[in-house]
Amino acid sequence: MEKALPPVPEKSRLKLSEPETGLVRIHIPKEGFSFKGSVILLVIVFWMVMILLWTIMLADFGPAWMLLSLPFWALSILALRISSKEIFAWQTIDIDKKTVTIRKRQGRQTASAELKIKEISAVSFVEGTYKTLAGLSRKGVYPALICKGEAFGIGERCRTDEKNWLLNVLKQLV
Repeated sequence: MEKALPPVPEKSRLKLSEPETGLVRIHIPKEGFSFKGSVILLVIVFWMVMILLWTIMLADFGPAWMLLSLPFWALSILALRISSKEIFAWQTIDIDKKTVTIRKRQGRQTASAELKIKEISAVSFVEGTYKTLAGLSRKGVYPALICKGEAFGIGERCRTDEKNWLLNVLKQLV
């Protein structure tokens, strides 16, 4: 690294590395089974157990009554799937002298964008919508690279000090 970059915030999940000369990588690892992630999964599993008990109770009235629980099963499975994607999502930002490559992985899908540094007009905070660990849409402020009038956000679910660190490092490198 040519310039001295600020140290990663204390107790941060963010990782800064230089895998090869001239390439800086910022990695935002998955949340995984942290306290927040575990609580969300526990609530969903509790909800599914309650639906199971309700379905069993409906069986006393006949199999047709059990069909009433199908929408609730569908919603709980959808919630589990969305939350799992968010809890195990990760991001990397690779910066070299000419390009910035942003990769985001959620579930089996990986999205990436390669931006030419000379086309990046600004590095700033933007306000936008992102998914929480529970899979709910939420408005928030996060760092973004502005390229050709489009904002490419990163670190949406990071803590405030991590977002500030990301912004400072990106401004220094881009």
